[in-house]
Amino acid sequence: MSRLRTRTRPPVALALPALLAVAFLLMPLIGILVRTPWGDLGEHLGSPGVVEALKLSLLVSLWALGLSLVLGVPLAWLLARVEFKGKALVRSLVLLPMVLPPTVGGVALLLGFGRRGLLGPWLEDSFGITLPFHTSGAVVAATFVAMPFLVISLEGALGGLKQSYEETAASLGASPVRVFFTVTLPMVAPGLVAGAALTWARALGEFGATITFAGNLPGTTQTLPLQVYLLLQDQPEAATSVSLLLLAIAMAVLIALRGRWTGTPIDRGAVTTPRTAPEEAPAPAPASEPDEGPDAAGAAPARSAQTGHWPLHATVTGFNRLTLAAEPGTTIAVVGENGAGKTTLLRALLGLTPRAHADLRLGDADVTALPPHKRQVAWVPQDGALFPHLSALANTAYGLRARSVPRADARREAQAWLDRLGVGHLAQRRPSQLSGGQAQRVALARALAARPRLLLLDEPLAALDQTTRAHVRHTLRTHLAGFGGVCLIVTHDPVEAVSLADRVLVLADGRALQDAPPAEVSRHPRSPWVARMLGRNAWPGIASADGLALAAGGRLVVAEALPEGDQALAIIAPEAVSVHRDRPGGSPRNVWRGTVREITAVGSRLRVLIASPDAPDLVAEITPDAAAELGLADGAEVWTSVKATEVTLVRL
Repeated sequence: MSRLRTRTRPPVALALPALLAVAFLLMPLIGILVRTPWGDLGEHLGSPGVVEALKLSLLVSLWALGLSLVLGVPLAWLLARVEFKGKALVRSLVLLPMVLPPTVGGVALLLGFGRRGLLGPWLEDSFGITLPFHTSGAVVAATFVAMPFLVISLEGALGGLKQSYEETAASLGASPVRVFFTVTLPMVAPGLVAGAALTWARALGEFGATITFAGNLPGTTQTLPLQVYLLLQDQPEAATSVSLLLLAIAMAVLIALRGRWTGTPIDRGAVTTPRTAPEEAPAPAPASEPDEGPDAAGAAPARSAQTGHWPLHATVTGFNRLTLAAEPGTTIAVVGENGAGKTTLLRALLGLTPRAHADLRLGDADVTALPPHKRQVAWVPQDGALFPHLSALANTAYGLRARSVPRADARREAQAWLDRLGVGHLAQRRPSQLSGGQAQRVALARALAARPRLLLLDEPLAALDQTTRAHVRHTLRTHLAGFGGVCLIVTHDPVEAVSLADRVLVLADGRALQDAPPAEVSRHPRSPWVARMLGRNAWPGIASADGLALAAGGRLVVAEALPEGDQALAIIAPEAVSVHRDRPGGSPRNVWRGTVREITAVGSRLRVLIASPDAPDLVAEITPDAAAELGLADGAEVWTSVKATEVTLVRL
């Protein structure tokens, strides 16, 4: 059922000025339409002078567009991607021609490039180039006033493009130039096209800078706007006809752009919110993919299969301060609170962040000084960052092509990886045609196909539902078993940490708080956050003679105490907490009165959050029948108890 739209009537105080503004902008256009001599329109536009001026205008505007593309695209990328001193000044210089009176711009060009200007004599003496009163001068003038439209539009598109796409391409082995031409430009194509169209239209209509700098010579610098200026003096009706032509061109450009001149980057099928796609039949093959890069042609074939074993040794400094060593085939789960430095650690290993630096050895190779695309460290970000303009097959082959594998071999090997991960029949689909689980398997296939020596996965299963997550987790575990390098997986899911990892690295404020096998971390977590992630109650305190003096107040009696004065963490399993409506008798040494704050279903059991003035919040796990028998509900007064033998103390 379609959603009914409610219309809000604008206040008169705003609607009336807005209507006057529209009328103000519309009246000159109506004037041209009304005063145009429609019967003589063909004769006016077909006159030799107008035709010659039109041809010259097209020539000048196209050359100005080309020059703007050559100079403006790198400038837009610099402004969008690089931080440097004076950036605000450079951006102001880009905007200056848009606010500068065109005739003043012409004077400035004369003083800079004229025969008596700063560079004019040198250009004439060294290269024989004279810009004023020459067609090249008209091109320079048009470029000066029109290029800002391209730079602004493209910079906006680049600013809206997630850098994870470019960073992922670099981790697959693509050089910065290859990334720019095969990932960045295709994804900001709308902004580039819109900026180019506006630049061309503005160059076509340039008048003030052209007449001031290049003059008004028929057949040389007399463009169509200058022709209008001349016709107004002797043939105003012909000037109106030519003005109509320029107006029609400008309106056609704006209508074709449909407001997209601000440069929204392309997102054709980004996998952040993928549609669920059927898995039975592959989609029709799309057109040829632009997986050829400027650095791929004529390269020698690379190895056809991944071989070798690469132990990891890294010393990380900066925000993260730790040393990491692992043998080939080891999978390490990286866990910690938000802001603990998990993603920063991965980015330091990639060489993508100034916050931390990694001295990194993979096997016998020290890759510390190498740029990201030469480290052979593959990265799968949380959303997969599949390139939306490429099919699953071309995505998977991207890293191979970046490493100079011939196109046919790369596609054959990519298809084999897709088959191994169970998505081979989806090879010709775009990311928009893949479900979340399918997209994550393609992203994993792309990373493994790139022949990495270190694999970094940043919450690869976080966006998936439980069923899909279990399936992808099984697939991931199967293929990590045969991986010859080390794999780091950032996760908040204890099931992933236990089922996928050989070790669990717990981070806190960039430091390694614990690095141990999953079973050890489960039994003796050294962080309250990890204990809660594993579903346990975790109370910090100071060891005393009979137990623990809690940091939040109160005491906890334990069966096995630690040396008095030690910082410790008490771990209590939720199922070890007993809930009563009346104060319990018998053997429990730890008894507290509390109030039910929340009841949550977890599978076939219920988790009850109980707040007490005498102890920290406590989570108990009971059956629905027990909850019904006790008559539990939010706000109910209860008693809780924990036996001393059910409490484990962990020294911090």
